[in-house]
Amino acid sequence: MRSVGKLMFVADTLSRAVDPTAPSSGKLIEDIQAYVNMIVEALPVADSKMKLIYQETEQDQTLTQVKFYVMNGWPDVKQDCVVEVHEFWNCKSDLSVCNGILYKGNKIVIPKNMRREMLNKIHEGHLGIEKCKKRAREVMYWPGINQDITIEVSKCQTCARYQFNNPREPLKSHPVPERPYQKVGADIFTCHGKNYLLVTDYYSFYPEVCALSTTTAENVISCLKSVFARHGVPTEVFTDNGPQFVNDSFQSFSKDWDFRHTTSSPYFPQSNGLVEKSVGVVKRLMQKANDYESSFYMGLLAYRSTPLECGNSPAYLLMGRRLRSNLPMSEDLLVTEGSKKFREFKEQQKAKQKVYYDKGTHHLPELRVGEEVRFKDKTNTWNQKGIVLEQIQPRSYNVETTSGVVFRRNRQHLLKDLSAESEQPEQTEIPLRRSVRERRCPERLIETC
Repeated sequence: MRSVGKLMFVADTLSRAVDPTAPSSGKLIEDIQAYVNMIVEALPVADSKMKLIYQETEQDQTLTQVKFYVMNGWPDVKQDCVVEVHEFWNCKSDLSVCNGILYKGNKIVIPKNMRREMLNKIHEGHLGIEKCKKRAREVMYWPGINQDITIEVSKCQTCARYQFNNPREPLKSHPVPERPYQKVGADIFTCHGKNYLLVTDYYSFYPEVCALSTTTAENVISCLKSVFARHGVPTEVFTDNGPQFVNDSFQSFSKDWDFRHTTSSPYFPQSNGLVEKSVGVVKRLMQKANDYESSFYMGLLAYRSTPLECGNSPAYLLMGRRLRSNLPMSEDLLVTEGSKKFREFKEQQKAKQKVYYDKGTHHLPELRVGEEVRFKDKTNTWNQKGIVLEQIQPRSYNVETTSGVVFRRNRQHLLKDLSAESEQPEQTEIPLRRSVRERRCPERLIETC
């Protein structure tokens, strides 16, 4: 078929202006070979190691075939190549042979029999997946090296034990109570060698402090009864998992007094952050009172009668009135009045706090029952292994260890055990990736597996 003149492209100037002084193809090949030799000589590899790589390359049938194509030319289409070398097709223009060793650019192509040894050397410093990949990319290559490094690092027990902590999850605030003393938090703390029980209202932040002669459950229950007798029985009591709160006596107390007892995740005091904050405030009041030989209860009265950010004091929010303190004040200020729009203000405050807190956080995926996880022990490492038994509350799980002991942990303290999924019998040879023909014909792949 004869070409139509108007459809022919105009040749550019440089394609017609041939340089008569340009070197011949033979001279060009010599320059390329000299460049390759210069790169090989600059590689920081011992002669004995290069000799071993050469010997293994000669015994590797796939690399031998690739070397043949590099030296004699590649077929025009990929399907005309031997199936074993299809994985080298995309980088065929970067391959070269020098002294019997195959190179991809200035990186050595490692034979199959040496890849296991190289993986061990790459991961020798336990630097993690990305660091190991970057370290390997500078000096060596083989098809699927990134995937092999990922598998090698994922099944490493040392790397799994010393992984970084889970990122912070978005803030999950306690619901704002609708009335005073609907929900309270309780905790035990020690100051100046004495034990105290602190009860804080989630609505008004009003603290109640009780000195404990002993930290037994009976003594704690007695103090709580005294507090509830003054302010009424709350609907919910939120505590940690201390032995005073998780025994049969306290459970019977909650049933008799008709309130719901809720606990936080062990080793996660942030879940009961309001009480933890109140403990810090009360302890500072005690320490200051001790230093200046003043009355702690006067400082506690001052705190209870001091307005918060909302404009009302904890006492006013709890009891609807101001407390008369050592400061002179008008009688009109002691007249009680109802709280107005407080709940709306508090919800706005929490929403604003959540916006700032949630920056840099993301949700952790929920764990399934039976999934293998890791959690930290006393050494602060991901050393403990277990299986998820059930989800107690949002972000709180029961985990059973290999010894049969059941622990409760927050999702923040649980890490999926990727090493368990990657633990498989090691192969003497790393399998090649599926060829294009096998991906197109899955039936053939099943028969050959």
